[in-house]
Amino acid sequence: MITGLSIRNFKSLALIPADESQSLEFGPLNVLIGPNGCGKSSLLQAIDFLRAFFRSSVELYLKDKGWDFRDLPNLRQSSKTIRWHVMVALGPDKDGRGAGTYAYQISVQPRRHLGIGLEGLVHCPPQGKPTVLLARRGRSCTLLNRLTGEPEKLQVMSLPASLISRLDPGKDRERYPELLRFREWVEGFRSYLIWDPKILRSRDRGKHDEIGPSGEHLPAVLGRLRTRNRPAFDKLVRRMRRLFPTLSDISVSGGTGWGWRTIKLHESKGNGAKITFNSQQMSDGVLRLLAVASLLYVDHPPNLLTFEEPENGVHPQLLREVVQILRELTERHSPDRCQVFLTTHSPYVLDEFLDHPEEVYCMERPNPGVGTKIVRLSENKQLCLAREAFADSLGEAWASGLIGAAAR
Repeated sequence: MITGLSIRNFKSLALIPADESQSLEFGPLNVLIGPNGCGKSSLLQAIDFLRAFFRSSVELYLKDKGWDFRDLPNLRQSSKTIRWHVMVALGPDKDGRGAGTYAYQISVQPRRHLGIGLEGLVHCPPQGKPTVLLARRGRSCTLLNRLTGEPEKLQVMSLPASLISRLDPGKDRERYPELLRFREWVEGFRSYLIWDPKILRSRDRGKHDEIGPSGEHLPAVLGRLRTRNRPAFDKLVRRMRRLFPTLSDISVSGGTGWGWRTIKLHESKGNGAKITFNSQQMSDGVLRLLAVASLLYVDHPPNLLTFEEPENGVHPQLLREVVQILRELTERHSPDRCQVFLTTHSPYVLDEFLDHPEEVYCMERPNPGVGTKIVRLSENKQLCLAREAFADSLGEAWASGLIGAAAR
């Protein structure tokens, strides 16, 4: 998981953190709060953007997002270099290799095109010394070959992506085990936007095993889970029953191959009769809770998850369950453990972190010409006063403006 992060000049994140010698510390579950336009989404995007470097080209990632690289630098100033410096703690891969801490840095220069100017990766095993695995400056690159123990020098004419993206897992595993371990971890990032109920309830086809950024493929994912892992699917149904006592079952209509699939919800009436609702009749909140809960039972959970306002459309009394599901994702054993970053505008969600203020980050941007500022809630001087004044309700203290910036 990411344990430390430093970002320079990515959208509104001009200096995160302000001190060049430090990094912003994160844990398994991280909640971002603040007014609209303060940079919460930019931080999630900056984290997910690391995936772009491990594709064949950064341009492909930008195309998928519908972004122009000229919009990435702070205040659209193309003379500014965008930089990431990430500290990561990882367990071993399936072969027992690659455990330890990683320090990764990469910079891009958005002038006439988006070009990588600097890249480096340092690995330190649980009991050992740091080793430079990758050093790249412009066209000059060096990779450490673990078979020979010697650095290999390369010349890259044009590569708008990480040098690690060129490695072949089948052929290069023995030579560069830690580089591939790091790449595969980053490739496991997933970014969820505010899930659209219209998309969640749409019928779907194909052999998808994960939900898309806006809620795509939920019927296909549930159908595949029901067919391939019925015990996990039954656990999902039982969990939903605890939230909705009238629920008797969930089914997915359609074939087992490439046919169209649709979610159906079955409820029991008091006289024993049953009523079936198709996805068009299901409430937005039920669909969203079903989608969130499914993350616990899919075969390949994300390594890192960024989530925009997961509370949308969910009744306040059920928000505790949303937070609990996300917390359970972070408490799993490796390799199924997931680090979670989420934004919220809900005082009810914030109340769930009363005993964990270190998991909450207050963000603000005083004016458009000033970059985003981030303060950990546990380091907020008003925290003790807020707990006393608002009877231990962080949500009310935040809504009043006592902690965090006021809404604009």
